[in-house]
Amino acid sequence: MIQKIFFIGLPAAGKTTLGKKLATEIDFPFLDLDDEIVKSTGNSIPEIFEKNGEDYFRVLEKEQLVKIIKDNDQFILATGGGTPCFHNNMDVMNAIGITIFINTAIEEINERLEGDEGRPLMKNHSIEELLEKRKPWYERAHHTVSSYAQVRNLIT
Repeated sequence: MIQKIFFIGLPAAGKTTLGKKLATEIDFPFLDLDDEIVKSTGNSIPEIFEKNGEDYFRVLEKEQLVKIIKDNDQFILATGGGTPCFHNNMDVMNAIGITIFINTAIEEINERLEGDEGRPLMKNHSIEELLEKRKPWYERAHHTVSSYAQVRNLIT
């Protein structure tokens, strides 16, 4: 059985929701990369972006990704929306485990993000812009799914 599962996709695509559900079902630890960054720094993601900028955040993200991989034999990890796009993270995830792109409809993501002020990149970018930039990395995932049933069928 696969031991390290990485969920990738746009912000609000459902990576955390689907990851928690699958983790419960197959009895795997669930981790959220952004939560791990917050724990390690003591700052929220918006605070990190505001104080230090995106480049600094991406370095922290890489460090935390490597730490999770080294410190855990098995897990389901919900990555940040940009994680696959920086510092060869996609290559690392593809080499060490299985990557699953959660391909959620743009309309659904926009509905989920309505009124959400906690996502720094959404202040200056639309979901459509982010998808256009990030799609080449997302398409490198081992699998692309759009429902929990598809995720479950891959893993069980």
